[in-house]
Amino acid sequence: MIKLEGIIYKAFENFIVFRGYAPIGILSKVSKRPEAYQRMADETHKRDIIKFLGKKDYSYFPELVLAYRGADLNGLIDELHGKDDVEYNAESYVKGLKVLKERVPVSGYRARHAQLQVDDDTLLRVDGNHRLEAFDESDEWWKFFIEEEAPIGYSDEEKAQWLHHKVSSYKQEIENIIVPFSIVISNYDIADKFEASIFNNINFKQLPLKQEKNIQNVYKYLKDSDELGAAHVLTIKLIELVEEGHFKGLSLLAKGTDNEIYRTVCFKTIDLLLVCSQKAMSEIEDKEKYISKCEAEVKNQVQEIEKLQKQLSLKTARGPKDQIEGRISKSQRLIDELRHNTEVTQKQIEVLKRFIKSSDNIDDIEIAIQSLRSTYAKLGDNYGNISMFVALVYFKLFDENKFVSFVEWIIKNGINKIPVEDYLPTHSAESLIALFNRVYEAKGREVFISMQFNDPQSEMIYEKVVQTIEKFNQKKGLDIKITMIRIDQKATTEMFTISNEITRAIENSSLIIADLSSHNVNVYHEIGVAMGIAQAKLIPAPVILLYKTDSTFRDEKTIDADHFIGFNLRGESQLRFETYKQLQDGLWERLEKHYEV
Repeated sequence: MIKLEGIIYKAFENFIVFRGYAPIGILSKVSKRPEAYQRMADETHKRDIIKFLGKKDYSYFPELVLAYRGADLNGLIDELHGKDDVEYNAESYVKGLKVLKERVPVSGYRARHAQLQVDDDTLLRVDGNHRLEAFDESDEWWKFFIEEEAPIGYSDEEKAQWLHHKVSSYKQEIENIIVPFSIVISNYDIADKFEASIFNNINFKQLPLKQEKNIQNVYKYLKDSDELGAAHVLTIKLIELVEEGHFKGLSLLAKGTDNEIYRTVCFKTIDLLLVCSQKAMSEIEDKEKYISKCEAEVKNQVQEIEKLQKQLSLKTARGPKDQIEGRISKSQRLIDELRHNTEVTQKQIEVLKRFIKSSDNIDDIEIAIQSLRSTYAKLGDNYGNISMFVALVYFKLFDENKFVSFVEWIIKNGINKIPVEDYLPTHSAESLIALFNRVYEAKGREVFISMQFNDPQSEMIYEKVVQTIEKFNQKKGLDIKITMIRIDQKATTEMFTISNEITRAIENSSLIIADLSSHNVNVYHEIGVAMGIAQAKLIPAPVILLYKTDSTFRDEKTIDADHFIGFNLRGESQLRFETYKQLQDGLWERLEKHYEV
């Protein structure tokens, strides 16, 4: 049992409040989270609470609101009101409660000195659960806060004992911090509804302080502290640049207006950049592990090829030699693919490293923001909200190609028309970035190639298309993958029938490249499927039509170049070519337009 001490009286005429002070560790021990309406605190929030309490300077927060249940609340209210200098058995109304005898000099409304004895996990956390949950953690969790290293020369057992002592001392120091609390007492029969109502009234019926005013207060009075956490230093520097007039012409960073929000914009920009920087570090670790796996597998395949080449030198019969040569060829293709993947991944790491460096550099951030003037001039009066601004800064620092695509995307989808007053989107820059990245990655992943095969012309067209896409990937830093559906020259009973697998491939591809040069009817059918899917999605059909005007399939004596193309596609834009250089140059231009890079 733990005894809490405080004062007690009725409030709002219909319930009892027991109010006092106690060590925060004790309050955590005697209370628990009500699962019905309290969400669990996340790891970062719990650690921030402990760091906040550990600083001690200006460490304060409003009282913790807890709930307790009694048998006869009305009876207790009657006893508390109107009885001077009388001690009575309060436990008959509320278990564990004792109202102390004391001299009351004046009659009337007066709080009484009282004690409340409760067991562990007896009280419910109505408001302040996130401030208490960290104290529910084991000693193992608290090791995070010990930054010292064990003395040199200690054995493993001595290090463990040393760390245990440090953790226990630090944890006890934080647990013993005295904080205010308020325990609201209700009747058992209405307790669930009553406590949920209090939670709702505290959390949802207050008018929150706008972040701009909050940051203004921090900037004015706590400039030299770290009240904004890791983002504080850069935020203060960025605010100073705004106030010195470095970003004139950018509406969201205007100062001196009735609805200025530039401090919030600065904080959200820096905070997002630092969050993304942390994620980038984690991505680099994963990509470096992937590269190591690729390099290990390349080494294995090289050894496999050496072994197979020795076996090949001992074979004389054509059959076994062909089999071994096939295995060597397969291993070599795998090596080429792994080396290509390693090269692409290494370039991605370089991009991430550049971003990490820039996201922590106020000069780079300033240059990125100043460069947005031309973008916002293009947007005009529809300049969007805070989250769009923050996302623009992020992409400007991260990748210029993505930045250009992002600007086109926000205009095309009307993101820039969401006003600043729409507060929900202003808090979701990270979600906006994630949404665009999904769209961008989907656009860059799959290309469906529809064409005939088993003839020299079609094979050459295919080879030139693949070469162009590979060069485009390398130049633009993309990773376009090719899904090749090639159709036999010979008509079959399955003519005009497209399998579910092919339909899914068309639907999942961001671009269809179809070759009309062979006049193959199944190619026409697949073009029609792609156009139908696009029409259902209310988007332009992402199709590039190729046509070699001097095709070997066209008899120049009986049909001219225009009429060789099916009637329904004659009005559609086609990449017509005679030389393969014309094919590659024209395809490059269309890829740039499609991928907006």
